[in-house]
Amino acid sequence: MTEVPPGSASLGASTLDQVDPPAWGPAPQDATGLVRRVHSLRTVPLVELGIDDLRVLIAQDVARETVVPIAVGMLRYRPLLEGDLYPGDLLMAVLRVPEAHWAAHPDQLAALREGLDLLDPDDPQYPVVDDDELEAAVARARSW
Repeated sequence: MTEVPPGSASLGASTLDQVDPPAWGPAPQDATGLVRRVHSLRTVPLVELGIDDLRVLIAQDVARETVVPIAVGMLRYRPLLEGDLYPGDLLMAVLRVPEAHWAAHPDQLAALREGLDLLDPDDPQYPVVDDDELEAAVARARSW
C-alpha cells in the first residue's frame, strides 16, 4: 500500500488515468513489457501502487505531479525503501527527477531532504553503488 499525500480519501481511490488525463487505454498489441506495465499501472488506485510501481512510473516520467509527492512522502521517513531492484531504488528514481521539478515544489524538496538526512553510509542496508552514483545524486539534491 502506498501513502497518499494529505488530501481527500477519494484521491487514494483514484487512478492516474483519472487524475492525469487523458486516460491512456490499453497498451498497443506490440508494446514492450515495460509499456504494458505502465499502461496497466495507470488504472490502479493510487493507494494500491507499490514501491516498485512508483519507481517505474517515476523512471518513465509518468504523471510526475502525482507520483513524485507520493514517493517523497514515503522516502521522507524511509529513504532506502526497496522496490524490485535494490535498497534505495525508489530514492534513485526520485533523485533523477529534473531539478526544475524541485524548484517548482520546494515543499517536496524539503521533505526529500529530510529523508536524505536519514541516510547513513555505515548502515548495512545502504546500497553499494560501484560508480558512486547514489552519493553524487544525493550531493546534487542537497545543492538544489
